[in-house]
Amino acid sequence: MQDNKTFYLFVKGQKVEVSEEIYRAYVQPERKQRMREYRAKNKIVVSSIEGLEEKGFEVADGSQDFLTSLIDLEEENERKTLLVKALSCLKEQDKQIVQLYFYDNKTQDKIADILGVSRQYISKKIKQILEKLKQFF
Repeated sequence: MQDNKTFYLFVKGQKVEVSEEIYRAYVQPERKQRMREYRAKNKIVVSSIEGLEEKGFEVADGSQDFLTSLIDLEEENERKTLLVKALSCLKEQDKQIVQLYFYDNKTQDKIADILGVSRQYISKKIKQILEKLKQFF
């Protein structure tokens, strides 16, 4: 997917080539903060709790915790959307393994029996699948 991609960071004005892992570790918190600022500015444009009620939100109390939970809910929905996108990129057998292992709570031995492969193969595939999925987060 991203095999030959080159990643750079600017250090003291100098462009420095870095690994994808370092790039993502450095950039991800910054992206999350920008996304929070974007949501706060563009999606939840409310100057008061009354404004939320006017938009159809039920507000039990006027605390800041409500706004925080609203943002958390939106972030959770974004993570779910990313997960669906990530899962759609998997091969059919990998999707089946994910379904059996993570959703149906089958053991690796049981999955191996179902698919007619060794438990070691399933263990290796689960690790590979998780590595693929990490690229989306």
